[in-house]
Amino acid sequence: MTYLTFDNLTNQSFIKAETFNLSLSSRTYVEKMVFLSYRREDKQWVAGIVRFLKSLGISVYVDYLDETLEDKASDAVAMTLRSRISKCSKFICLATSNSSKSKWMPWELGLGDRIVNYLNVAMLPLTNDPNQWGDQEYGNIYGKVTSNYSYSVSDSNDWYLTYPNGNKVKLKDWLNN
Repeated sequence: MTYLTFDNLTNQSFIKAETFNLSLSSRTYVEKMVFLSYRREDKQWVAGIVRFLKSLGISVYVDYLDETLEDKASDAVAMTLRSRISKCSKFICLATSNSSKSKWMPWELGLGDRIVNYLNVAMLPLTNDPNQWGDQEYGNIYGKVTSNYSYSVSDSNDWYLTYPNGNKVKLKDWLNN
């Protein structure tokens, strides 16, 4: 089992004008969207993760591209994030060594667990070593995005969601069901 590494992704960024956040209000019921939780310190990796997930046929909500969201913590931001999570069918937590320092990620993860159901929540470890991940306490509760052999995000057929009990489902199938 291998994990996605920083080397798999190019250090990319978005500008707010990019259309990665599709209008949540105009989506049809068959469209699938993932809420991506991440630490702001890892913002440079988000574009690569979004492109990877989009290659699997899914739309992704990224908070810093949401023009309606304020840049500072407030009740309004919390209410907006609750609303955005409730409009997503899946929740993915981008887990890096920075994640454990986040105050928002555990809160978002708890909301994702409750709102979209824990079976629709996944950890996406991003590491330096594809063979190990120093997970957070809650990392073993959810399925993890893994690969059998691929070190490339372009081989979408080799990425799986591996559950704590060892069962696997193709990531593309999990995202789209």
